[in-house]
Amino acid sequence: MPCRWDFSMTTSPHNIRNTSILEYMNSDIMRKLRLDLLEGQVTATCVSCKNEDQYNKVSGRQRQLLKSAINIQEFDKTFCASPHWAQFEHSYNNQGHTDSMPVDLQIDLGNTCNSSCIMCMPMYSSRLAVDYVKLQKIEPALFNLPALTGNWTDDPTLVDKFINELAEIPNIRYIHFLGGETLYLKSFYDICNRLIDMGLAKDISIGTTTNCTVYTPELEQVLKAFKHAHLGLSIESLHSINDYVRWPSNIATVKKNIEKFVNLRNTMDLQLSLRITPSNLSVFYIDTLFEFMIENSIIAESCNLLTSPSCLRIELLPKDILNTILSRLNEIIKKYNISDSSDSLVNRRNENIREQVIDKVIIEYRDTLQNLQIPDNVEQERHNLVRFLKAFESLRNNSILDYLPEYEEFLRSYGY
Repeated sequence: MPCRWDFSMTTSPHNIRNTSILEYMNSDIMRKLRLDLLEGQVTATCVSCKNEDQYNKVSGRQRQLLKSAINIQEFDKTFCASPHWAQFEHSYNNQGHTDSMPVDLQIDLGNTCNSSCIMCMPMYSSRLAVDYVKLQKIEPALFNLPALTGNWTDDPTLVDKFINELAEIPNIRYIHFLGGETLYLKSFYDICNRLIDMGLAKDISIGTTTNCTVYTPELEQVLKAFKHAHLGLSIESLHSINDYVRWPSNIATVKKNIEKFVNLRNTMDLQLSLRITPSNLSVFYIDTLFEFMIENSIIAESCNLLTSPSCLRIELLPKDILNTILSRLNEIIKKYNISDSSDSLVNRRNENIREQVIDKVIIEYRDTLQNLQIPDNVEQERHNLVRFLKAFESLRNNSILDYLPEYEEFLRSYGY
């Protein structure tokens, strides 16, 4: 796929089995995308970032533009002055062709996962895929079971082919691995160890994302062999609601593993960041996560607005619940004297501005909650939310009200 933030789920004819990474760079899909972007077209690939842009958030699009020294606040000026102007011009004049090689890759290793997060999709979680077979029978209108192709990394021949292709890319600088649960996957360690053995790791920064349920001693050895390491911690709250949303995690175990990651950061060049995708459930206690960020000096990625499943969108919350959440956030802002800076911090992984990034992220979430756009079908979606939760709970024998008793009046009024 052309972009890591492309959630359109469009099936591509190009696959590691039949198309190399370098061949894909000039495939029909990539050439068309370059031309569309250069001509100012809004593409399906960019929908997720466009959604975040409307809230004046730092989207993935903006972070990638920064690598070409382009600032959207001064787009025309910085675009023309970009060090990559010649490459843009070449693509425009040559039907989207490029001579550039990739410097940044995200590798999805497969959907093997030990969690069944309610906001996830079967293509990213093998455990959720099993649940969806049952959920589709309970609520067929809410749960679509996609065709699953299996993990390409289960084929050692493909893994070997992929690693050899990486060795042919002259300027690869960053590789981000995703799953499934990456730290649960043997292929993650196999690929990393091969890169180490080939002498490539010392020049490559590596990143991965974990649900914080897994910690292995081998992880320490692997990360220390690379030039730099980044670890994204997927967590929605330090409250037990995180266990409901990220079933069947245990918040006590998650906290202990995060402590281990923090200790590891003190022994090597490792950056930690929180990967938050709040739903209308987990956002109620998001203040616990923000306080943790401040106390442990851990940044978070910019505000990622959940749009699917649509019944989990924050926009569906009633005003009284939103006001309670906002009140808690404002207490955090006041307690830690967080300033409301107008500066746009795009390069949020700059360790020299860690405190400013934390402040900015908290302010962004506060502002987003204050400016939510209520969808026209809000009543229908609230009913769908109740049906959605009851379907999951029929499999798990639990109740959202045991985690969020504050939601009882809201959920009961929609049939819970």
